[in-house]
Amino acid sequence: MTTFATLLPLAIGLALSPIPVIELILVLFSKRRVVNSVVFVAALVVFSVIGLAMGAAGTDAANGQGDGASTVTAVVFLVLGLLLLAIGVQNWRNRTDTSEPAVLGSIAGMGPGPVAFLALGATIVNPKNLPLLVGAGSTIADTDAVWLWGLGFVLVATSPYWAAALYAGLGGAGAQARLDTMRAWLIRRNRLIMGVLCLALGAVMVLKGVTAF
Repeated sequence: MTTFATLLPLAIGLALSPIPVIELILVLFSKRRVVNSVVFVAALVVFSVIGLAMGAAGTDAANGQGDGASTVTAVVFLVLGLLLLAIGVQNWRNRTDTSEPAVLGSIAGMGPGPVAFLALGATIVNPKNLPLLVGAGSTIADTDAVWLWGLGFVLVATSPYWAAALYAGLGGAGAQARLDTMRAWLIRRNRLIMGVLCLALGAVMVLKGVTAF
């Protein structure tokens, strides 16, 4: 139950990241939307697994240090939590900025390679999502069912992306219109959503770090 309580908010935090959702919707409107959406979602899953593995590898290395393992784990969560709080404060201060990030305008003409690179930017090189993946990997590494917890986490964390891809493929013109409306709504509120999410998740990770000492 403790593992579930730790992983669920991290998975939800990843699932609700507005920029990757916006990017996927734009990918679904691109010239090669079928192959691009498959590549984007698959790359998100792969890079999420890599992020989890990074967190798990760090925990395994710390466990090899004996008595200092719990201290190292606590410090990792504290640092990641403070990073998320800093990002949250910055986005909250800019919450009235409704401008569209520059990268979004170029997605329509992208091919599978650049689309996969977008997924990389949404996961292990994202200053918000990488701490969540590392924190989740650290938690999963301490369980007796690493693969089961890891699979469950990735399925929940990527659920909006594969669900949106299926919806776009099966829902016809109505789905496309509703996804476009969602994209516009998320762009206008991107910084507000990021601010709230990062502040909440940062507080969770700081609390976990403090209690791990």
